[in-house]
Amino acid sequence: MAETEKSAGSDNTEDILAKIENKSLKIESLIKQLKFLILIQVSHLKYANWIGVRKALMAIKDVEGILRSLDPQYYDILM
Repeated sequence: MAETEKSAGSDNTEDILAKIENKSLKIESLIKQLKFLILIQVSHLKYANWIGVRKALMAIKDVEGILRSLDPQYYDILM
C-alpha cells in the first residue's frame, strides 16, 4: 500500500512537472512573439518618424526657395 501511494505520488509529481514544463514552453513562446511584435512596432515608429522628418525637411526647402526668390530688400527685412 505504501508502494502504491509512492507510485501515485510520483505520478502526480511527474504530472505537475510536465504541466509546469508545458506552461514554461508556452510562456517562452509568448515572450518571443512579444519581442517580435515590439520590434515591428519600433520599426514602424522609426519609419513614421522618418516620414515626419522628411516632410519637415521638404517644407523647409520650400520655404527657403520662396525666401530666396524674394527681392533682396524683402529678404533682408525678413532675415
